[in-house]
Amino acid sequence: MITQKVSENVFAYLDGGNTTALVFLKRVILVDAGKSLPVMVEIRKEIEEVTNKKVDTVILTHFHSDHTGAVPVFSDCTIVSSTLLLKKLKEAKRKPHKGYELVFPNKTFDNYLEISDGDTRLLIKQTGGHSDDSTYVYCPGYRVLAAGDNLIVNAYPFGGKGCNPDVWIQALEEYLTLDADYIIPGHGPVVGKDTVKEFLDYMVNVKKVMKKQIAEGVSKENVIKAAGEVKYLYTPQDTTREDYYRRWKEQYLKSWYSFWKKHKN
Repeated sequence: MITQKVSENVFAYLDGGNTTALVFLKRVILVDAGKSLPVMVEIRKEIEEVTNKKVDTVILTHFHSDHTGAVPVFSDCTIVSSTLLLKKLKEAKRKPHKGYELVFPNKTFDNYLEISDGDTRLLIKQTGGHSDDSTYVYCPGYRVLAAGDNLIVNAYPFGGKGCNPDVWIQALEEYLTLDADYIIPGHGPVVGKDTVKEFLDYMVNVKKVMKKQIAEGVSKENVIKAAGEVKYLYTPQDTTREDYYRRWKEQYLKSWYSFWKKHKN
């Protein structure tokens, strides 16, 4: 686990699915709960000791297990998610971890929610993209944005069931309009808007290549090959897993091809 003090009131815990800690006047709010219960127990203990404040609320950006798996550690907290995320968690029918009961979000919203703590506001918005329940958390006062997996740093983008690359592009464009100096991705280190722009440009360029060649009747194999040649600079988090990253890239390019083949206009 890597702990990064982003600013006076913001901490990032970089371990698999990232967790963001926002420190307010009388409480701490976390964004995402990671996958490992033992790791999350340590994170909670550390942030409460460092700040001398209790974790009060956990906000979930999407239902994938590397961001929600350790939610049972926060059974005494307010757990916030979109209505769609709660629905998907219940449908997943995950088995409880040994020594823990299943815990679900107990406060939900549709599309948008605002939380206030004194003069500080948190804006929570479901945009879709990486998954159909993808949500970001933005704190204007702290100039920080927790993007969930709509931003993945030092790896290629990835989207499973419910991924919509057009909506994903729109979400990234929206991030660039926000007054945020610190952007915490779902995976990878804390970055600035330049990295968001690089990520966005890559997705836009892949879309241009794919849609043009699809319209010209180019074969699926050649469309994916051409899109695979679009430049995107990244540093793998684990250089021993190059084959994994290659297969990951092939998988999302095939998924995006299918999407834009279906949505030609």
